[in-house]
Amino acid sequence: MIPATAAAKAAAGTIVPLPSVPSRDQSARAAHGSDGQREAGAEDRRRTPDRRAGRLRMAALEADRWRSFEDAQREADTMFAQYQLSQLLASGAAVAELGTAVLDELRRHDDAWAGALWLTQPGGGPLVLVASAFDGAAPARAPDAPPAEIADAPAAARWCSVSGWAGVALEESHDTGEGFEQHTVGFVALAPRRPRGAGELPSFLPRVRHELAMAFRAAQLREDLAGERSLLSAILDGATDAIVAVDVHGRVVRLNQAALALLDVSPDEVPGPCREVLGCTRPRAGSDGHPLRCGPRCPFSEVLAGAPPIVGREQTVIGRHDEEIPVVASYAPMTGAGAGAVAVLRDLRAARALDELRSTFVAAVSHDLRTPLALITAYVDTLLGLDLDEEARRRAVEGIGNAAGRLTSLVNEILDVAHLEGDRIALRRAPASLSAIASRIAAEFGDAPGTPPIDLLLPPDLPVVDVDADRIAQVLDNLVANAAKHGGPEGRISIGASVRDRRVVVSVEDQGPGIDVAERDEVFERFYRGRQARKGNTPGSGLGLYVCRRLVEAHGGEIWVDDRERGTSISFTLPIATSARSRRAAGAAWRAGSS
Repeated sequence: MIPATAAAKAAAGTIVPLPSVPSRDQSARAAHGSDGQREAGAEDRRRTPDRRAGRLRMAALEADRWRSFEDAQREADTMFAQYQLSQLLASGAAVAELGTAVLDELRRHDDAWAGALWLTQPGGGPLVLVASAFDGAAPARAPDAPPAEIADAPAAARWCSVSGWAGVALEESHDTGEGFEQHTVGFVALAPRRPRGAGELPSFLPRVRHELAMAFRAAQLREDLAGERSLLSAILDGATDAIVAVDVHGRVVRLNQAALALLDVSPDEVPGPCREVLGCTRPRAGSDGHPLRCGPRCPFSEVLAGAPPIVGREQTVIGRHDEEIPVVASYAPMTGAGAGAVAVLRDLRAARALDELRSTFVAAVSHDLRTPLALITAYVDTLLGLDLDEEARRRAVEGIGNAAGRLTSLVNEILDVAHLEGDRIALRRAPASLSAIASRIAAEFGDAPGTPPIDLLLPPDLPVVDVDADRIAQVLDNLVANAAKHGGPEGRISIGASVRDRRVVVSVEDQGPGIDVAERDEVFERFYRGRQARKGNTPGSGLGLYVCRRLVEAHGGEIWVDDRERGTSISFTLPIATSARSRRAAGAAWRAGSS
């Protein structure tokens, strides 16, 4: 049967191919192909779960690979952080500086917002905050600020648990011989940016805490050692005695400032053997055959060889310009193997000069005491043993009075020195007229027989001074008495004054032999008597000019010996009183003194 469409096309004259009819073989092959497709579909359905499992295994392997990569990356970061820390810890920085740098590295590695470090002292004690580090922007819920001090590591751990921090104790081990003991060095805490689980610690901090403990303890010990060295250097350089340290071979390794000055050694000069620095090998008079100035054997060699310390041995050393300097020396070995020895040298020049001054003072005072006492005794014996007329008795009584006055003056000088040495002198300062004070002193000396004439060279417009009038009168009295004693009865004494640099300068001059230039700085020291006075057996205690110096200095002034070719001129300064009330008071004092 032909389909309708085909019939229609045939009727229209169009050739239409007829549908082919499959043969038996084709039908068999078609039936067999359908069966194969059904078997392939079944096979695909059987393989689908295996593919899905493979893909899952591939994804798991990829995840493991990424986890391994991230772990390796973190481990590399940790190793780099440990390297950075080791570099910081080996830098030798101060504790605070090192602590801040370590906290910055810990915060960077563990993504922490803040960090804090507390340390104990090497001898124990509480944990003290030594360093802290913070980011500029705090998180929304910022943890509590670290306290300045915590009792111990358990207390620090409790504070961390309630304050949002996480930390670990830094501990070191000590071998006691019976085992190891743990001692707390410090505590490190970090404040995380994100909340952590209860008891969760930063991953990096526990791994480096032992290294941190040793490094911070070492930094503390370095600071303590540096502080002790600084203290020792300050003590050595501030000591007034010369200190010389030598090594086991006797070479000088340390000189303090006093030793440099005593031995005339430059700080830049490299010291040599002690016998060269101290000048022990230079010949000296009266050496008793000893080749060394310090004795038959070098004291350093003695103590280095095991002898007991040497205390208080007197010897001489060579100073500036080859001067022989007497010293009392003490030698002792330093502790430790190969530590050397140390000597302390005390310059005896000042002590011996003071002993000489004391001897001179005792001799002078003894003479000054014996003379008036002998006069008093003689006058008393005369009055008791002889029948004298009225005039003779009067002269004897006057002689007793003069001798008693000399004794009183000497005792007053000694008491003044005692008060001045103890800084117990009290000044009753008030505006005063120097002209009135000088006029009174000149009048008192003018009435005494044998006193040379006294000229007052005082300008009429001399300003008033702010002084204790009695004490300044004592100064002028001592200076005029000194000028009368050394100038002789035929000379003249002058008291002058001028204004210089807002101060009144007072001068007392005589026409005596004068004071040697080398002695001008020493005449104001206690007990000192110049060579001219000692040569001429001039009476005196050596205290008058010393008292003058101390009284002038108590008023804030200065005193000195003027440079003159003939005679002696001693000048001193006094402060000017500038108020109108002071000028009126001084004018009244001047009128009272003139009348």
